[in-house]
Amino acid sequence: MIPMLMIAAFLGLLLLINRHQLGVNTLNDYATASHSIGVLGITFGFLATWYVGAGYTVFSGFAVSYGMIGMYVIPYGIITLLVMYLVAEKSFIWGKKYNLRTQSELLGLRYRSDFIRILTGFAGVALSIPWLLMEWYTIGYVFNYATEGLISPLVGMVIGIAVVVSYVALGGMRSVVTANIIQGLYMMFAGSAVLIWVLYSELGGLQGAMQRLQTHAPEALTYPGPGWELSPNYWTAIVLTSGLGGFMWPWVYNKLFAADSIRTIKQSVLFAPILGILSFGLLIIVAMALHPLPFAQENPQQALLWIHAEAGVWPLAFFAVLVMAASLGTVSGILNAMSTAISGDMAQVLKRDISERSALTIARWSVVLIGLGALAGAYVREGLLVFLALMTYQGMIVLSPVVLLGLYWKRANRGGAVIGFLLGMAVSFGLTLAEPAFIQTYGWTPGVYGFLITLGIMLVAGFCRPVEAHVHTLWQDIAEARGCTRQPVGGMLAAQ
Repeated sequence: MIPMLMIAAFLGLLLLINRHQLGVNTLNDYATASHSIGVLGITFGFLATWYVGAGYTVFSGFAVSYGMIGMYVIPYGIITLLVMYLVAEKSFIWGKKYNLRTQSELLGLRYRSDFIRILTGFAGVALSIPWLLMEWYTIGYVFNYATEGLISPLVGMVIGIAVVVSYVALGGMRSVVTANIIQGLYMMFAGSAVLIWVLYSELGGLQGAMQRLQTHAPEALTYPGPGWELSPNYWTAIVLTSGLGGFMWPWVYNKLFAADSIRTIKQSVLFAPILGILSFGLLIIVAMALHPLPFAQENPQQALLWIHAEAGVWPLAFFAVLVMAASLGTVSGILNAMSTAISGDMAQVLKRDISERSALTIARWSVVLIGLGALAGAYVREGLLVFLALMTYQGMIVLSPVVLLGLYWKRANRGGAVIGFLLGMAVSFGLTLAEPAFIQTYGWTPGVYGFLITLGIMLVAGFCRPVEAHVHTLWQDIAEARGCTRQPVGGMLAAQ
């Protein structure tokens, strides 16, 4: 009963704090909160959206089963910090000047191509679907587990959908970020506290847990872990794939366009990955500590919920809310990004005379329809959902050259971006589905090959044509904005 009451209280709190954020009137306000979010909102917006609820169930099971390999989240978080820093400033400057709302709109501006905007918008929506479904599944599963079967997974999903759809559809990005602040604060403080409590009360503390691992399962402290025969390249591949692709998700990237200043962006891209590394690093340590326990070995995805239940009803309640907070944070960001892409990057591009009010209506109904569709989709077999979600990373890394070269290399052009992206995606997903022997032998994931194809094509295409005329104007925008930042903070924004 206590876990159910705490989950209900948390959901009620999300609705309560968002009651004043409902009623946006334009798609721009819906998508970006009119560029008004400060450092706290952007930092925890990144954190709550990026770290998925399934990380506490499905993906923590990876560390429970294989040990140290789960620590790949640390180096991948560091790479993502670098990627965030590289893309943040220019994305914000162009976003502020040209009133951009999405990553796809940014790419459409940079390459002066509606086709790229539609293509990347569609890809972002399609690749986000498995993550949305897996988060719905996680919400239903946590409801069911925390209430000892009183609430079925289906009813749990319906409750979660009703709460999130209501504040996302009516409040847009402002409501999403307001909820993200609560979710992120809970994840960092209450969530970390309950993980530390369980580590010391049930697993003998950090020293005791590591000694148990060293005594009973020393292979879990080395790569690749027990029962696996993997090339050392696989470690590098999953770090690169996750690090380069992790910030390419539109539901994370789009938060850049909601910030109120470059100062906010620079502070947030430093704080968010560091807080995330600390939070998820602690999670992986607890998951590794569970490896020697028979129940955890037999039920790796359930292991963290089980050990918190063993610690008592209150630790279980706090942990259930932690998983719920992470899932709802991700789901709200995905719904906002998908609905904005459908309305702004597809509908308004294909039919130019759609008004802002009509575009907002399309976005809101998209949230409702996506939420309802997820009820059916989330009943796809869990193993298939995990496979599809992991496969999507093989696509997101292919997008990274299109974004990074577009931001930093004047010669990057439309033809290279389109051909490179399409062929890179074909190679990446083709290898994922075909699973040729060399993938296992050499350890490089399919996304790495797709990334290299895209990068190579864009480099060749860039040297085959002169710099496109509009690119000089975009680079001049950056130079002017940087010049303004030498003035007191806020001077650049006032000038724009």
